[in-house]
Amino acid sequence: MTRTTFSDWMGAATMAAVLALGSQQADAAPVNYQGSFTQDDQHFVLDIHLDALSTLSAKTLSWAQGGFAPVLSLFGAGGLLQQAVGSSNHCGAGSGAADPATGFCWDAMFGGQFAAGDYTLVLTQDGNLPIGSAPADGFQQDGQPGYTGAWYLGDASRSFINVDGSQRSGFWSLQFERQAVDLHNVPEPAGWALSGLALLAALAASRRRNRWPAGRA
Repeated sequence: MTRTTFSDWMGAATMAAVLALGSQQADAAPVNYQGSFTQDDQHFVLDIHLDALSTLSAKTLSWAQGGFAPVLSLFGAGGLLQQAVGSSNHCGAGSGAADPATGFCWDAMFGGQFAAGDYTLVLTQDGNLPIGSAPADGFQQDGQPGYTGAWYLGDASRSFINVDGSQRSGFWSLQFERQAVDLHNVPEPAGWALSGLALLAALAASRRRNRWPAGRA
């Protein structure tokens, strides 16, 4: 398995600052990551720590710039929690921008709310999907550096070949954002119950008033 992580393209000081994002900031602006794979079976791995319930969103910005068709897989304590396969997207269905060369909208994206804990986000190329419920289980094309060339051209010495036989690049770009969920304005369960009782009492009083003619108690 070929694994691309922060240290492959970021300095130690920048890496430490990014890693601190998950534990020190309640809200964070989108963070952008970029790099370039040199073979089909590489991975980019982003480790995420959440101190509280948070909204996470991730999307790639590289397909529309000539990069390979991406896949985003998010793992947590419950196994594989989210997966976004860029090539399953259709233009106009909430996908990213269209690639001028193909007209396809194959950037990958997902979002949702996730509980406090540790997560791992993995970016791979289309066709290189997780084998199991954890990154350590591996991915389907690990050890196959030219699988797209073998699949679509019959030439395993070629990499980043699209399903239509066109040559793509190893460029990838990922935008990641997290935001803590504000629980202060959410009523407590007891508050919801009291509100419901008050509403029922008001409705009952209204029915009593409407039942009797004016002037009667």
